[in-house]
Amino acid sequence: MSLRLCAADGSLAAWAPSAPPKVFLVVETRDAGPLTAARARAAAAAACGALAFLGYEADDAPTEPADLRVSVAPGPGPRLLVAPSSTEAGDFASRGFSHEDFHYFCLKTHPRKPLLFSWDGLASARAELNDLRASARSLSGVTLEPSSRGVTGYLHRFREALSRDFDFPEALSCVWDGLRPGALSPGSKAAFLRAALPALGL
Repeated sequence: MSLRLCAADGSLAAWAPSAPPKVFLVVETRDAGPLTAARARAAAAAACGALAFLGYEADDAPTEPADLRVSVAPGPGPRLLVAPSSTEAGDFASRGFSHEDFHYFCLKTHPRKPLLFSWDGLASARAELNDLRASARSLSGVTLEPSSRGVTGYLHRFREALSRDFDFPEALSCVWDGLRPGALSPGSKAAFLRAALPALGL
């Protein structure tokens, strides 16, 4: 499967090298405020997981020329839209939030789109992440064999989302769909989460 990246004109261009690919991840935080810099780091962590899942090797400091240069900074337009009630990223811990909470919050918006930040939105993301962690814990001891047919469809959709210019919101939606009651067997859910969560940097 090829990785379809956003070109300067907004179109998606496919990239499918014949040799094992190396990708240079560019994390643009120069002249960025604390929240934008934190978002870029979150996007980079998620992009590293996604690239590994897709069979690429990410490197943020290559010693030799990389096959592809990928920027994980938001595209043209405002890099970050901050709600009036919000403050700097340093307030996360003082308000009871972790960087993992912010990472999950960032996954809910495409990395090339402006991020509308609010503390209420971050609290909602933290609650979702806690639910996801609870699901992962409850499935961690499952030893039932997964249904290859059941997992394949969800993994295909998940892979498609990641390869489509790091569409993390769609990939996250796929994870939650797979966790719905009756969507997959417990063994399949466990196998799906084992593959999907690291690919999202979780």
